[in-house]
Amino acid sequence: MNPVFRPLLRALSILFLSLVAPFAGASAQKAPPPKPEVPALWELELGKSRAYLFGTVHALPRGVDWFKPHVVKALDSSNRLVLETEVPESQAAIAPVILKLTRLQAARPVAERVPPDWRPTLNQALNRLSPGPLDWTKTWFVAIILSNLQAQQDGVDPRIGVESVLTERARMKGIPIKALETAEEQLINFDALSEADQQLLLVSTLADLDSSKSKTSLLVGDWLLGNTEALADRVNADFARSPMLKRMLVEDRNARWADWVAKQMKAGEGPMFIAVGAGHMAGKGSLIEDLERQGIKVSRVLPEPPPKAKPKRRR
Repeated sequence: MNPVFRPLLRALSILFLSLVAPFAGASAQKAPPPKPEVPALWELELGKSRAYLFGTVHALPRGVDWFKPHVVKALDSSNRLVLETEVPESQAAIAPVILKLTRLQAARPVAERVPPDWRPTLNQALNRLSPGPLDWTKTWFVAIILSNLQAQQDGVDPRIGVESVLTERARMKGIPIKALETAEEQLINFDALSEADQQLLLVSTLADLDSSKSKTSLLVGDWLLGNTEALADRVNADFARSPMLKRMLVEDRNARWADWVAKQMKAGEGPMFIAVGAGHMAGKGSLIEDLERQGIKVSRVLPEPPPKAKPKRRR
């Protein structure tokens, strides 16, 4: 796996990126992008309540222009920003939780946690990325650490990821910020995986390390085009070998989030701007499907067309 679903950063930054990457590991085939070519923003309607839903990429290369006027307008008109995961104010605040959830009770060599034919690839990655000792680290977190280190080499930066930009704008405008999950809850999603699924996550990570930069570029390209069909293809392909991974990391969370959103909207709470990883919006079992199942109308918000140039007067 790689970026819109697997973590790209360790420690504090992991909380932003926990599901960024399954997409980048999928095939490069694309469905024709919808028009206009902008990241997908939706409006939610339930009775008189309104909200916005925006699919994010948690970490981006520099120079990506995505914060379009219609997205800015939607955020500025909302009474709160709802993110996927809370962000502690310091690494020290989350360090005890990370240590508790990621440390094994007894050391086990990392090489024993992948099939023999994958051990040369693992050793090459360890030598190239230099993550330090990992024998006391749970398998799912080994995958996260390697993915993070590769992302750093690829120039992907969570400080210019979508959540960081939205958070900065919300604070500037005095818009309250809430999260759908705590940092600990998001980490528990990974810690609940069976050892077999954790090892599959690690092997998937190893398989994508060498091509992660190009696949990230494809992912970001699909996202910038608002190409939800291509994103759905990436999600489905990436989780094809483990439906359990998809259920635990995507579908179960989508159902919980949709239930929360519906309760908020039924209570008249809004308009809120909800921003979660774009991978949650696409394919079977998506957040959009679950919202519609709750009776919420979901419609794409399109940017206003640029004003037509006035014809020049003849002299």
